[in-house]
Amino acid sequence: MAVIALKDILINARQESHRMRHFYLGVEHLFVALLEIQGGLGSSILEEQGVTPEYVIDAVRRKIGKGGKRRLWAGIPNSPRADVVMSIANDIALEEGRRDINERDLLTAILDENDSIPTRVLRGLALDMSKLSHAARTHTLNNQSERPYVAIDFGPDYDRDYALSRDERFILQRMFNNYAQIRIERRLTGGHTQALVLVATPIHADNREDTSVVVKIDHTDNILDEAQRYETHVKGTLPPLTARLEDAPTAPEISELAGVKYTFLTADADDNSPHDLLAAARDLPADRLGNWLRTELFPFFGKTWWQQRRPYRFQVWQEYDWLLPPLLTLELIAGDEVPPGAHVLSIPISRARLREIQFGDLVSLENFVVQRVDRESNSMRLAIGHGTEAAKRAYKIEMRGLNLEADMHFRGETIERISGRVWKTRHEALLHAVRALEPDFDVRYEELAINAGPVEKLPNPLLTYDEMLDRWVNGSLSKIHGDLHLGNILIGPHNSAGLIDFAQARDGHTLFDWAMLEISLLSEVVMPIAGESWDVARLVLRYVDALNDHTDLSTVEGSVSIAAAMASVAAVREIAQTCLADPSDWTEYYTALAMCALRAIMWDTMSIGGRRLQFLVAALATSEVKKGHRSSTDELSPEATDLRDPDSAPPSQ
Repeated sequence: MAVIALKDILINARQESHRMRHFYLGVEHLFVALLEIQGGLGSSILEEQGVTPEYVIDAVRRKIGKGGKRRLWAGIPNSPRADVVMSIANDIALEEGRRDINERDLLTAILDENDSIPTRVLRGLALDMSKLSHAARTHTLNNQSERPYVAIDFGPDYDRDYALSRDERFILQRMFNNYAQIRIERRLTGGHTQALVLVATPIHADNREDTSVVVKIDHTDNILDEAQRYETHVKGTLPPLTARLEDAPTAPEISELAGVKYTFLTADADDNSPHDLLAAARDLPADRLGNWLRTELFPFFGKTWWQQRRPYRFQVWQEYDWLLPPLLTLELIAGDEVPPGAHVLSIPISRARLREIQFGDLVSLENFVVQRVDRESNSMRLAIGHGTEAAKRAYKIEMRGLNLEADMHFRGETIERISGRVWKTRHEALLHAVRALEPDFDVRYEELAINAGPVEKLPNPLLTYDEMLDRWVNGSLSKIHGDLHLGNILIGPHNSAGLIDFAQARDGHTLFDWAMLEISLLSEVVMPIAGESWDVARLVLRYVDALNDHTDLSTVEGSVSIAAAMASVAAVREIAQTCLADPSDWTEYYTALAMCALRAIMWDTMSIGGRRLQFLVAALATSEVKKGHRSSTDELSPEATDLRDPDSAPPSQ
């Protein structure tokens, strides 16, 4: 590959400075320009450490932020640190007997100087700076992007109805490029994302087999975010023998996919490879499944996770708003000014007045943060606050109709102002999801005619979730998995417990995990036994109601098989009770359950019977919260947020 000269790098660096509205040339602009070289030295050595140049560029841009719209000086002067780096690069070139600085010289100089914004970002991503510096000096570029040949075979338990795509095969071959062959044992299921999760056995050229590992393949940003969350929230809190991320992610620049490898530590290499709990649940009686949750999963991880609780008082929206569909979907309106008559959403936001926004209204957002950029559809998702924790991702808003070729946006960017016309509201998205379930009752009314035995009428969760989001909860905060469903729980050697997929791991509401697991058990264990119809969902709801009343499930008129399957759900309730801030007040748990169940009706990957039940569970849990709470004047917070109309008077002080 041809060596890139400094003059060509400077052109891209000045363009980056202009896009970021900085109007000076800093080390950060030089570094981004290096990473934008397709197949260049910088992108190649980053790929070897498991990150993509796009991911690092976003991180650098988040760190420095965009400048103001007014240009305060003429020209594009160098920053003092950029002059230092240029001087180091010049010395490196002279040592090589050259007068002109090239790509390798500049990258080596940035890494050697080691105190600029780019190097701080690299250290923050837990990259090995000594390896990067060594690779910058010694790495040999090859313009042939060869796909490594590693034979892929499939075990007898693999579902052959799922054919691996070309990119998925490439990720697997790149991930296991030190082996001659891999055997895909099975596909782990039970999740509600598009990620592919496999159990794979690596095989050497002499046919020696290494221990099976769990591989997850997903969109590059999701995989790299998961690796960062693992380092931040999980790595130091895992028990000694469980699934771990041992290697850097595999994130080749030429693919939109990336992969991570979870190794399952065992004492005996002859032990069987791990199974996800969804597969194991098909063979385990429900009482044994529940007992395993109580005696293996909860105590194994609970010591450093759910049992390390501290008091936490929060409004429900802080922990659960992000689960729901976007608050609004807007069609972009060009211009920096607020359109006449537009609603202005600025932080803090008034939830009470959000209900005033309807289809077709004009809305202007101020100081929202870009959460995701989709260049294929020219859209992006915004939210309030900074960071990636659940409480920072509330008030999601989709913005459509962008021109991302002309207007650069990046994850983590704070947008001063952007406006659009309402194309869809959250209520419309939820209503559409419920109507797709073909309810045999009218979903327009505040009370639903359920007629499920003793449960005759329930509040409509489509009309009450806003009130739920406003409520205050006296709960607890702990380390949580964030997506605790059956597909992410592993049963390993000797019935040991393991967890995978830490993309949502964080410090959060302790009961969130157990509400999520109950949702998974109801849809994946109970409903397959019961059936798909609304009548069957009503029947299962009777058993959920009996759990709420702490009634013996065998006394419920219904099905013996359903009662037996509900034993695993009863075990989750026992665990949840030990995590309640007040063991006698279940409204904390019902709040989490209502929001998680409402989220589940949006999952197309869940069976229609499962989604029907989740809608009823959301209604029942909402009813329990309403019965258990004090008066609304005690529970509703003062308006801590503000949504204002540009023509209205400012709020009183």
